[in-house]
Amino acid sequence: MRRNYLYIKSWVITLLVVAALSGCNKIGKGESTYTLEDFEVAMNDLGYDFVIKDVSRDFLQTTRKRMIIDDIAIDIYTFGNDKEMDIEAGYIDEGGCGYNNGHRAVKVSWISYPHFYKKGSLIVQYIGEDSKIIRDLEDIMGEQFAGKVL
Repeated sequence: MRRNYLYIKSWVITLLVVAALSGCNKIGKGESTYTLEDFEVAMNDLGYDFVIKDVSRDFLQTTRKRMIIDDIAIDIYTFGNDKEMDIEAGYIDEGGCGYNNGHRAVKVSWISYPHFYKKGSLIVQYIGEDSKIIRDLEDIMGEQFAGKVL
């Protein structure tokens, strides 16, 4: 009886260790922990009806998508992994109007206030003053890392 108990206990511990280690697998390989699909689901969950369009690259040299909600545009920059995104985010100045990676520098004059957010493999950019959009982006992405605080 005691031997059976020890056998079952060792199997339970083994299963728990395997489950815990498999949960760390994505992060351990440097893969993204938050993706465009996650962002789309989060915006849908908040009741937004939108269209995603491919748009050309601009000052961030990566894939850029545009989320269109009525007459509001939100640009989404996607990177291969979290580390690539974090490096590029570091090149955007605190005010959100400059970019300098040491080889290329850009100054931008936006039509309204810039707001930049980062999470996982994404940088999300919103140019505008809609307080609901700003609040919802902060709820999804966290506080902005660059741009105008309203």
